[in-house]
Amino acid sequence: MDIKKIISYFYQATSLSIFVFDNNKSTILINKKAIMPSLPEKLKSKLLAEITDKIAISTFSRIGSIATFNFQGNNFIVWTTTAAISGNGNYEDKIALTDFNTFKSQLSLLYMALSQNEPNFANNEIDLTDYDILDRSNQQSAFLNEHKPSHNGYLAEQQMLLGVEHGNLLEFNNNYVNFMDQGNFGILASSDLRSKKNITVAATTLFTRAAIRGGMFAESAYDLSDECIKKTELRRDITNIYEYTRTIGERFVKNVAQVKRQNIPSIIYQAQEYIYDNLATVKNTEEISAAIGCSKSYLMHLFKETTGVSVLNFLTAQRILSAKQLLLFTQLPISEIATSIGYSDQSQLSRTFKSVTGLSPLQFRKNQHI
Repeated sequence: MDIKKIISYFYQATSLSIFVFDNNKSTILINKKAIMPSLPEKLKSKLLAEITDKIAISTFSRIGSIATFNFQGNNFIVWTTTAAISGNGNYEDKIALTDFNTFKSQLSLLYMALSQNEPNFANNEIDLTDYDILDRSNQQSAFLNEHKPSHNGYLAEQQMLLGVEHGNLLEFNNNYVNFMDQGNFGILASSDLRSKKNITVAATTLFTRAAIRGGMFAESAYDLSDECIKKTELRRDITNIYEYTRTIGERFVKNVAQVKRQNIPSIIYQAQEYIYDNLATVKNTEEISAAIGCSKSYLMHLFKETTGVSVLNFLTAQRILSAKQLLLFTQLPISEIATSIGYSDQSQLSRTFKSVTGLSPLQFRKNQHI
């Protein structure tokens, strides 16, 4: 029996967060969506200390439902969260991802797939009254609701939209969480459903513009935008605004990626993807060519012929773009910005930045009055 394969199929079918640990509390595997919260150490220790071979389900309004059981030395924690989405105070939404009876049925299927036997459910719940781990207090939410979007919010927006523009799903999803956490949209309507619809429309508008910049035909982008907005307006409920809006963004990302694949050779597309995904660590053309499986000389020739710039110039352009965003929307020291985007020190960034823009990083920051 392949436990990992069973867990993988179960996760794909249910999207429930699944954590498996050995008896020493070491992680064997984790399956969860990027936007779902991680399992805090304090909570993990509490759960593993009380785990038995019976399935114990604990349900709480603040953190959702958590199930635990031990099977053949493997400790399983299955979690359907009620996640608090809030940013600089502009939006908060609790998301019950599945109801209790459905959750219990899903757990029964998982246990039977593993053991070929009916599960036994424990009668008692684990006491988690001291484990306030996901959402914030009402007082903190009230404070956040008075707080206006910061420069970090605009940075998060720009980084997320670059993922759309690049047609890069990993880049988009990695930055989407931070984008939604910043809550730049504000409270757009007094009605909860109306506010969710307005947030979706606002996000779709951003996705549309970024997709056009990324090469998607304007007509196609606006058609997709209209389709998404019309479907949104017809909905009588949007339970999970976080996931609902993300899936719309993914549609635009995939469309941009398809256009890019059609317009440039596969090797060039792969090279660009590698640079986007490894901007802070990529060292040279040799590394990129090795990662995508072609010779350095062939990559250099084809890249320049296709894009009009060399591989290293393309890499530099992406790093300078990231540097500009960080200079504009954060107060990070220039030395930290340099290392965060792949430069060895501040002087290397300063030389490169000035050669590209004609200004030093400090001059650029001052000129923007940020």
